[in-house]
Amino acid sequence: MTTDSADIRASRKMALELLLSDHAGDCVAPCQARCPAGLDIAGFVYELASGNPRRSLEVILDSLVLPGSLGRICPRLCEQGCRRCDLDEGLAIAGLHRYPVDLEQKKSEPFVPGRAASTGKRVAVIGAGPAGLAAAFYLQIKGHDCTIYDAQDEPGGMLRYGIPAYRLPREALEFEIEMIEKLGVHFQMNTRWGEDFCLEDLREEYDSVFIAIGAWKSQRLRCEGDELALSGIDLLEQVAKGEKPYLGDKVIVVGGGNTAMDAARTAIRLGTRRVRTFYRRTRQEMPCLMEEVEAAELEGVSIDYLLAPVKLQRDGDQLLLTCQRMELGEPDSSGRRRPVPIPDSDFQVECTAVVAAIGQSVEVSLAREQNIEVSAWGIASDLKTLETNIPGVFAGGDAVLGADLAIRAVAAGRVAATSIDQFLKGKPVVGLEEQAAVEMRAVSERERAEIFRRIELSSRPQLNLIESSRRLTSFDEIDLGLTDAQVSHEARRCMTCGCRKAGNCIMRQYATEYQADPYRFAGERRQFSQDTSHPEVIYEPGKCIMCDACVRIAAAAGEGLGVTTIGRGFQVAMGVPFDGPLAEGLTKAALRAVEACPTGALALRTGRSCDLGECASCPGASNEAST
Repeated sequence: MTTDSADIRASRKMALELLLSDHAGDCVAPCQARCPAGLDIAGFVYELASGNPRRSLEVILDSLVLPGSLGRICPRLCEQGCRRCDLDEGLAIAGLHRYPVDLEQKKSEPFVPGRAASTGKRVAVIGAGPAGLAAAFYLQIKGHDCTIYDAQDEPGGMLRYGIPAYRLPREALEFEIEMIEKLGVHFQMNTRWGEDFCLEDLREEYDSVFIAIGAWKSQRLRCEGDELALSGIDLLEQVAKGEKPYLGDKVIVVGGGNTAMDAARTAIRLGTRRVRTFYRRTRQEMPCLMEEVEAAELEGVSIDYLLAPVKLQRDGDQLLLTCQRMELGEPDSSGRRRPVPIPDSDFQVECTAVVAAIGQSVEVSLAREQNIEVSAWGIASDLKTLETNIPGVFAGGDAVLGADLAIRAVAAGRVAATSIDQFLKGKPVVGLEEQAAVEMRAVSERERAEIFRRIELSSRPQLNLIESSRRLTSFDEIDLGLTDAQVSHEARRCMTCGCRKAGNCIMRQYATEYQADPYRFAGERRQFSQDTSHPEVIYEPGKCIMCDACVRIAAAAGEGLGVTTIGRGFQVAMGVPFDGPLAEGLTKAALRAVEACPTGALALRTGRSCDLGECASCPGASNEAST
């Protein structure tokens, strides 16, 4: 009898898609879905709420390396997706995943992850920035010996040389790099690709190579006299190396990104009395974090909008910058409205220094010379596996995307480690497994009320900042992080979104295997609801697929009321007879019913997307809402 053919698989896929189309719940929490690294946010926050910061760090490091550093500089895409944004304020996720690292930094014997037995394989990593560090971290854990080559004196890449210490203190970054070193990663610093080694040298010596060179090439002002301007990255690098470049009393920073804000605020700390930033669009189009703009203004930086430089010249001891006023036209390829020059609007500004911070790009000439294919942004690599056109050579992070977020670079390092591990073991190189995931779309007002029914209004904690006088005269860290009490309170604000059984949901496993599309069949679906009456179990009817397993288990256990199917046709549902609560229907067999449930319809209150054995030993959950 045939049980596996193209027709049968197509029928199974359709059946799965029909089930998924009526599924009322999220497989992955909205915050986790927004995180480029896929961090298990509900999982690590739960451990903090339970008073287990080291276990929290273990959960974090499973998918995100450098969490202390990223907790200080990340743009927090996850927080924008936090479901509490619809109620009060999003969770302070970045501050929470910084916290357990800061705790470890104070210990005499800080945590170091375990490492698999050595495989005897060796990997070379070019670049000691976030992508290279992340790749080496995960490869080392898998048992492969890694050596990182970098042209700078110290590892860290842009985290060390492109971000001021007032945002990311050197000791915080160095602590996390030391953790990577303790895993056995070797560093070859002051070693430049193209001068001290070439790609062929590494391919002969190592079993695989990962290129993570970053985007260090600064864009010029693209106007007459732009050679007189200082690069924003060069300024930040000089200061990071302990130098104090003289900028004079009147500095103009051209640009609207984070580097521009960092350069402007750095100039203030170097003693410049007047710092102005010129940006060719409006405040609304600025690509940097708005909190960085507000912090710069608080420190005395003035921002002029709709201005673009057209000429820079020397005028005695001063510089003379000619600018043109702009107006916004139609959107360009970035989706932002294109700045259009206003005729006859030129004017001149005297200054002592001009800093160009309008972007960075990847230097691809070496890659091209060594037969690596390149793209418009950098090195060309497969989007899913990060393989280049040369066997055994992978590339990721800014080297591929151009100047981008550090969190995406770290995520790319983990993908590269997975792909390289597959390559070294002779397996098909497919990158990270992508599991099927349902997102509860078009949440109705009734569902929103149900989601927030048991959640009390509570605001996120205020930042603990140093006094303003220190901010203007030193590079001391501004944000001191959350206190123990704030962490405890904030962790309990987490609503534990996402499915408690996402890690072992059988329907999700089949949906992944058959590549089912949960949105193929659009239309009405069941409404989200919860029965939280049971002391150990939560029931979500919108996830039930009417498999009847819990009904049979309750009957076999001799439950008084038990559970049964109620209703007909599309309205059928599993429930307790006579509209009773689940606590009355499952008095003996609740845990067995949870184990048998193929979805997250029946789940332990303490479940955290892990196997049932671990969940059963977890302490009580801090909140009951789950979607």
